[in-house]
Amino acid sequence: MSKLDQAPLLRRFEPILKFTQGERFFPYNVDDYVNKSSLWVNKPKFPPEELISETDLTLDKLGIIHLEGAMYVHYLQFISPVNLTEMAEFRINELWEALKKRKFQPTRGRLARVGYLSRMADAAFSLVLLLRGRVPGDAMAAAVITFNKMLSENPSYQYYGRVIEQSGWIILQYWYFYPFNNWRSGFYGANDHEADWEMVNIYCYLDQLGKVKPCWVAYASHNYTGDDLRRHWDDPELGKSGEHPVVYVGGGSHASYYQRGEYLTELRPAFLQPLIKFWKRFDSLFGKDFEKKVGVDDGEGEQRQVFTIPFVDYALGDGLSIGHGCEATWASPVVIEPAEDWVMNFRGLWGYYAQDPFSGEDAPAGPRYNRDGTVRQAWFDPLGWAGMEKVLPPIDQSRMLTSRSAGIRAVIKTLQEEIEQLQDVHYQHGLDLDAIRNTPHLQDEVDKLTTILDEEHQVLADKRR
Repeated sequence: MSKLDQAPLLRRFEPILKFTQGERFFPYNVDDYVNKSSLWVNKPKFPPEELISETDLTLDKLGIIHLEGAMYVHYLQFISPVNLTEMAEFRINELWEALKKRKFQPTRGRLARVGYLSRMADAAFSLVLLLRGRVPGDAMAAAVITFNKMLSENPSYQYYGRVIEQSGWIILQYWYFYPFNNWRSGFYGANDHEADWEMVNIYCYLDQLGKVKPCWVAYASHNYTGDDLRRHWDDPELGKSGEHPVVYVGGGSHASYYQRGEYLTELRPAFLQPLIKFWKRFDSLFGKDFEKKVGVDDGEGEQRQVFTIPFVDYALGDGLSIGHGCEATWASPVVIEPAEDWVMNFRGLWGYYAQDPFSGEDAPAGPRYNRDGTVRQAWFDPLGWAGMEKVLPPIDQSRMLTSRSAGIRAVIKTLQEEIEQLQDVHYQHGLDLDAIRNTPHLQDEVDKLTTILDEEHQVLADKRR
């Protein structure tokens, strides 16, 4: 499908994004972001080195530059230091927004829904954050100042789209680029990092008249994969405005949800693995009574994850809305299938490399790649990413059901023939046993026939089942 054909299809179903009050960053074009960024490389045992300065870097250069060094980390740096006047103005504006209650405030019971061990893990995570690589404290403020300038110069909202045909499905993929993720500093979440790529998939098929029909949607949420990410097009949990699905965006994290609300997210960092192993041994000795005391078991058979870090995603939908019929609308989609050079060739990070051992504070790679340079499953296998590889397009279901039904009938017919043949043999053995049961010198044969009949009885039962 050509790029010209993809754009109208993407526009037809483009999602509506609803943000939480206090959100600072919205989907924007990568051209302006890259133009205000510099390209750096981090080599082991050496300080970071600037390769291309902020004034010289363009999207075209990003797509053709050759990145050398298997152990090197290449990354963009979006945030330049701001002067004292700009920072003071930002802080005053923040105070004013707080007084007018426009600044986001979390609910008092933020962690009331988790057990004591999870709360202890949350405290430990906060302490560890002071020691690990993290985005500098004023980075969010600098990002807000820079992004507001960009919006004033180019007030538009952008998404990047793909249309992929795979196994009978037509998949519309919407990629959203955010200049900054301020989940930690803005919404009491897990991390801050420069740049953020999020995604929504819509799974369509061609009906008998050759028209594109939507059937399923899947919203990206943190690093989750599988069936839980998707909803059927007719699911009442999926809000729509016409043919446009509604997405409630988590404050700062930009994770996507189907309904407005507060969502508990539990992360399990690698540094907690020794504690998890110890807990499993300890738990095998003390069992459920202890679990209830420490808040791991809720008493209704639901066992919580132990030693996970609890965070809340606030997807309240009470802020800016972008899309069909909203106060803000989408710019024309940028189609990236076939992939543009900057999508295909730049495997580096799209923002500051904090050297965080847990990666949470490091910027992500682009839409095609993971942080380690491997290709994202959502890019090369959008069906498997949402558990759709086992779901047949409706247009093919009748054919598959007819074929499957015929196959099952053939199996049943074969089984019925085998049962009849085995039943005849079973009758014969039964008659033989009745004939010799009371004959003293044939008791060995009686025992053999009894064993044979027992075995045949079980085979018959299995085949009838």
